[in-house]
Amino acid sequence: MRKYITWGYLIIICTILPLYMKDGYYMLGESKGLLYLGVSAAFALVLVLFERKKLLSGIDKESFAFFGLMAFLFSNIISFVFSINKSVSFFGLEGWRGGFLTVILMLFFTLVFSGQELFSKYITAALLLTPAFEFVLGILGRFRIYPIAIAHQNNSFVATIGNINWFVGFLSVFVSLGIGLCYTEKLFSKEFFLLAIYEILGLVALLTQGSESGALVIIGAFLLLLFRSLGSRKSFLKMSAQLFILGLSMEIVDILMLAFGSLYNYQDNLLVQACSGFKGLILMASAFFLYRLSRLFEEISGKWRGKLFTEVLLFALGLGAAYAIYKLRSSFGYGFGNGRGLIWSISVDMFHTLSPWRKLVGVGQDGFCSYAYSVPEIADSLLNTFPGNKLTNAHCELLTMLIERGLLGVVTYLFFMGTILCAFIKNKKERAATICALPVIAYFLNSLVSFSTVTSTPYLMLAIGIGLSSCRSEIS
Repeated sequence: MRKYITWGYLIIICTILPLYMKDGYYMLGESKGLLYLGVSAAFALVLVLFERKKLLSGIDKESFAFFGLMAFLFSNIISFVFSINKSVSFFGLEGWRGGFLTVILMLFFTLVFSGQELFSKYITAALLLTPAFEFVLGILGRFRIYPIAIAHQNNSFVATIGNINWFVGFLSVFVSLGIGLCYTEKLFSKEFFLLAIYEILGLVALLTQGSESGALVIIGAFLLLLFRSLGSRKSFLKMSAQLFILGLSMEIVDILMLAFGSLYNYQDNLLVQACSGFKGLILMASAFFLYRLSRLFEEISGKWRGKLFTEVLLFALGLGAAYAIYKLRSSFGYGFGNGRGLIWSISVDMFHTLSPWRKLVGVGQDGFCSYAYSVPEIADSLLNTFPGNKLTNAHCELLTMLIERGLLGVVTYLFFMGTILCAFIKNKKERAATICALPVIAYFLNSLVSFSTVTSTPYLMLAIGIGLSSCRSEIS
C-alpha cells in the first residue's frame, strides 16, 4: 500500500503543482505554496496513520547521508524553536511558504522515498510529461505565443511556474534529470531518442529564458557528467552524444533567434549570445569528432586512460575556478548580477547586526523580511533602494539561510549536500545515482544566485530520496 500512496503523491506533485494557478500570476507563490502544504501534509498523515510500521523500513540508518539529513533537520528545529516570529517561521511568509512546515515535509518525503523501492519506466514517463509541457510553454512564451490565457501576463513570468528565477529553479531539477536519464540509456535506442527530445526541449527552454544563472545549471550538470564519464570508453561515448545534444539545442536557439528574433520578448543575455554565430554547429562537429576518435581507438584496441583524463579535468577545473574567482572579485559591485551585488551587501550588513546567538541559530525560517524591516538602518536602506517593493530574501540561498538559520543551518546544509553528492558519486554502478546527482549540483549552483521555492526545492529533495533508494546498499 505504501508504494501506491507514494506513487500517487509523486504524480500529483509533479503534474498538478506546476500547472496550478488560482488567479494567474497574481500571488502565484502563495497559491502553489498552500497547495504543496495541503497535498504533502495530507499524504504524510495518511502514511503515518496507515503505514507507520513500514514507513521507515528500507532506510539505511547507518549511512553518512542519513546522518547528514538528521543534522540538517536538527538545525532547522533549533532555528524554529528560537525564531523571532513563530507563526511566520512555522507556516512561512505569505507568497513564499518556505517555513519550518515546508522544510519538515520535504525532509519527511526524502526519508520515505529513500526507503522506497524503485518504480517503473512508465511512472518515470508520466512524471516527465508536465515538465515537458512547461518547457514548451516557456519556449513559446519567449516568442510571444501563449497557448493558455494567463492573467497578469508579462515577460517577467514564464509558463505556469512563475517569474524567471522560479522557472530556472524548476528547470535546474527537471532538465538535469532529463540529461541524466538520456545519458544512462543505451545509445540510439528508442528510449534514448525519446529522452533526447525531452532534453532538447528543456535545454532550449533554459537557454531562451534570459536568466544567466541558467549557465550555472548547464555547466554544473555537464561537468559532473563529464567527470563520471571518464571512467570508461563506453561512458565517454555517451558523453559525446550528450555534447552533440547540447550543441543541437544551442543551434535550435540560434535558428529561432535568426528567424523570430523580433518576437523575442526579453533583453539580450549571455545564454542567447552563447548560441549565436553557429556555435552549436561547432560543438556538434566537435562532439562527433570525439565520438569517432574514441571509436577508432576502440577498434585498434587503444588503452583507455581514464585516470589520467580525470586528473587533467580536475587540474583544468582548478584553473577555471581560480580564474572565475579572480574575475568575480575584479568585476563585483552593487550592480553585479542584476543588482544582486547590492542585495548581498545589504544581507551581509544584516548578518553583522545579529547577536552572537542569532548568528549561530538565525532569526527563523522565512524570517529574512521580518528581521530586515525591524532594524531601522537596514529598513531605511531597503526602503530607499527598493521603493514600493519588499526584499524577502538575499537572492542567494546560502546567504538567506545564514540570516534565517544561522551558521548552524548553513554548515549542516552544506554537510547534508556534501554527503548526498559523495554517496551518489561513489556509487558507480547504479544509473539512478548518476541521474539524481545531476539535479543536486545543478540546483546548488543555481541557488548561489537564486532562492528556494516550492516549485524547485521539493523536487530536489524527492530526487535525493529516490537516488538514496537506488544506492542505499553502497552508501556507508
